This record gives sequence, structure tokens and C-alpha cells, in this order.
Amino acid sequence: MATRAWTTDICSHPSTSARSRARTLTRAKRAAKDPSEFDNDYDLIRAELMGEREGNVGAPTIGATLNWFSELSFGWRKAGERVRGPVDKLAELYGDLLDFLPYRRQDGTPLSGRSKTIEDGVRRLRRRAASARNIETERSVEAFWSERDRRRGFAKMAMEHTVALAIDFERGAIATETVEDERALRSMTDEPTLASLCERLDSVRNICLCSNAADACKMAYSYPEILLTSNGAIVSRLSALRSMIPGADVGKILRADARSFLQRDVPEIKLRFQALVIAFPRVNVARLVEHDPSLLLIDVDVGLEALRELWTEDEFAQSDEDNPFFAEELALAIKTLSGAAPEQFGG
Repeated sequence: MATRAWTTDICSHPSTSARSRARTLTRAKRAAKDPSEFDNDYDLIRAELMGEREGNVGAPTIGATLNWFSELSFGWRKAGERVRGPVDKLAELYGDLLDFLPYRRQDGTPLSGRSKTIEDGVRRLRRRAASARNIETERSVEAFWSERDRRRGFAKMAMEHTVALAIDFERGAIATETVEDERALRSMTDEPTLASLCERLDSVRNICLCSNAADACKMAYSYPEILLTSNGAIVSRLSALRSMIPGADVGKILRADARSFLQRDVPEIKLRFQALVIAFPRVNVARLVEHDPSLLLIDVDVGLEALRELWTEDEFAQSDEDNPFFAEELALAIKTLSGAAPEQFGG
């Protein structure tokens, strides 16, 4: 009887019963969400969840709670503060979880778990606690690179880029074109010391005239198949580019887009270069394409024609001689007038 009276009092309390009815109503309305219905857009999913707060009197929603943890996690990482209490520790763990989510932002860019560049992977590696890192692997990799270059800081930088490359490949942030290539690369990244990966990166570094191992890692990050490409094939393509563009740093050109310059037919690239030479006979075209190698990969005929209608050969030649930034400005003008896509402008 006493229990029944206590229950009746609670249920009859207006504020308590209102909250109870609201929670019951919200639970009845909420249905399972399928991320694919939101095109795997994390921002839209969070906005939908936060929108459920309307009508949910006094009770924190899933979206509000997740947003709160996101803000805590972002603030902790941005300030570089040490974890102080249980809430901050929970925020740190939630931030690590977000790093591994396969969703993307609303503007189409990947989340931190899907690196755009290897530098993102290096930053994540540096953030990881020592307990979460394979210290022995890092020591082995750093020892490998220290034997090849005694410059201060070289081995550590090379180690960070090598390990970040291996981790992001294991996490699926780097994709190969075929399953066979994926298996071949996984055999390298599965080694505890990453010895095979280091050897191959060192070979690519030497062949492609990289100034450091980090440049080789960047190439492999955007085109992992270069680690499986024979040395002979790479040397042959560099030789073809050198014959085609005398005086240019062909290693720099190849490094800019290894995938395209190794897969495209040489005659196609040569036609692009010849079109530039014909359009600007008194301009240092080798320096132009060295600054922006993408000019050898995209159709810029419209832009070349438009520019030739605006200025004479003498004016182009004078600008090339007087203006140290002429190659940069001319490349931008060519692609703009050719209607190049935004992603073809880099950066």
C-alpha cells in the first residue's frame, strides 16, 4: 500500500509526469537511422540527431551529448592540454573514435581518419600516447634511416612519415587499384620492423631524386603502386621526360603526380609540352612545367589561344625575363582561361 501511494505521488507530480511523457513520446518517435540515407555525411547525421531535442523537455539528446563530447575533444586537442579528469579522458577517447569513423564532412572533405595528405597521418602519430605506439617498430625504422643520412632530424622525420604511411594503409586510408597490389603492400606493412617498406622507399627516393625520405613517402601515399613499380620502369619514364624537357627537374615533375606521369602515354605528354612551346616560343617552358607539371596532363589549348590574343611574343618574353614569379602567374592564367576544374589548381 505504501509503495502504491509513493508511485501515485510521483506520477501525479505535474513536472515529473510531463518529463516522463516527453521521454516516452520521444522514444516512440525515434526510429533507427541508416547512415547511407544521409550519404554518410557526419554533419547531416549530427544535425538530425540534434534536431530531436525539440519536444524533448529537459532531457539531453544523443546529438547534444555527442556535440558536447566533440567540443571537449576538439578543445583538448587544439590546446594540446594533458588529460586532467574522467570527463576529459572520455572526450579524448571519443576523439580517437571519430578519427576512425568512415564518414566525411558536409563539404565532401574527409574526416581526420581519412587523411588528405601524409602530414595528417604524421600529426596523428605524434598525438598518440607512447603506450599506443609500437616503440620497437619506430626504433627499427629510425635506425634504418639514420644509417643513410646523418643530417640532424632526418632519421626522425623519415621514421614518422614511414610509420604514418604504414598505419594509414592498414587503416584503409590509402587505397590501391587492385586486390593483388593491396596484398603485396600489406606484406610490407605487416612486418614488425617495416624493413621491406623502408628498403623500397629508399630505392624510390634515390631513383626519383628525392631530397629526403619524406618526399618518397608522400609519393607512395598518393600512389602506393609506385612501391611495386620496377626500378627500370621508373628510370625509363624519367629518361623520357628528360629527353622531352631538357633542363627541367624531371624528378620534381614526376613527384608532383607519380600516378599520372607513370601511367600516361609518353606521346600524349609530349603533345602537351609541344603545344606550350609553340604558344610561348620565347618563354622558358621547362621552368613553367617544372613549376606546374599539371600543364602536361590537362587540355589547355583554349587558354593558350586566349593568352596569345592578349599579348605578343615580345611581351611574354620580357615578362619571363623581368618577373621572377612569371611561371607561377602564367600557369595560373593558362588554367583559368582553359576552365580547369578547382582540384587542378592544387593547394
